[in-house]
Amino acid sequence: MDLNAVAAFVAVANEGTFSGGARAIGIPKGSISRKISGLEETLGVRLFHRTTRKVTLTQIGQRYYQKCRRAMDELDAAHQLIDDTAAAPKGVLRISAPAAFGEGVFAKWVATFLETYPETRVETLLSDNFLDLIEHRIDIAFRFGELQDSTLIARKLTTIRHILCASPAYLEKHGTPEGIEQLRQHVSIVHSASLGDNSWSLIGPDGQECTAFTIPRLAGRSMELVRNAALSGLGIALLPENLAKNALELGRLVRVLPGVTTPEQGFYALYPSSRQLSTNVKAFLEIVDVKELEGISAPQ
Repeated sequence: MDLNAVAAFVAVANEGTFSGGARAIGIPKGSISRKISGLEETLGVRLFHRTTRKVTLTQIGQRYYQKCRRAMDELDAAHQLIDDTAAAPKGVLRISAPAAFGEGVFAKWVATFLETYPETRVETLLSDNFLDLIEHRIDIAFRFGELQDSTLIARKLTTIRHILCASPAYLEKHGTPEGIEQLRQHVSIVHSASLGDNSWSLIGPDGQECTAFTIPRLAGRSMELVRNAALSGLGIALLPENLAKNALELGRLVRVLPGVTTPEQGFYALYPSSRQLSTNVKAFLEIVDVKELEGISAPQ
């Protein structure tokens, strides 16, 4: 078996075109086409459906790709193990993070990493979906919530809890709710992409979980925007406790329903357990400063 042909096949499957696959592994387009044709002849099956614009995997090609991709990842990990014994961070680091996370501290960490290690490059996949780390060749992912996949290793970075806050001006004008049910009479600022997200999951003073409904007036994926809107008196907001702390101490915000909070939520760094932890991942995790996560929050 020609491993270079297998690598060419995986590259084309990853990129979706022969030209993209050729660029990914640094060989001419004609060469990669010949390698895959030779591989198909050796295997006695067609791996791709070919058109003038793109290539797609056949059914057997898709199954073959899943096995080959994992094998190539293992080979990469073996080479990385050797490189890690002597080399400084270099090459490509693929990172996945929640969409809103890319706007703040995450971008700072990436910039610091690239400045500190000039031979590195970074690819980021910002998505609120739980992407398959192996399928998308992700080296490290940052995610909210409990770990579901036993093939991953999770490092807990922080625990987040939210509290209800509003400005003194808003409360003076609209009144202060005395119970969770009264929140439906108030306008809110929601950490979401949609004004249709009109409910919050809360824990009442009795320790029971409940759902509170509000009237969203402003929705945004930036938690800084949500806090600033609350400071401006636009409505009640559900803010990370640490992010609201300074404004509460200065009296610029007031805690609404002090006995009410949200379930605690963990924020984790995840990486595949099947891979040797690379120098790149180790170096990036050293840059991660949990003290800078006070404003991080999953969309409600």
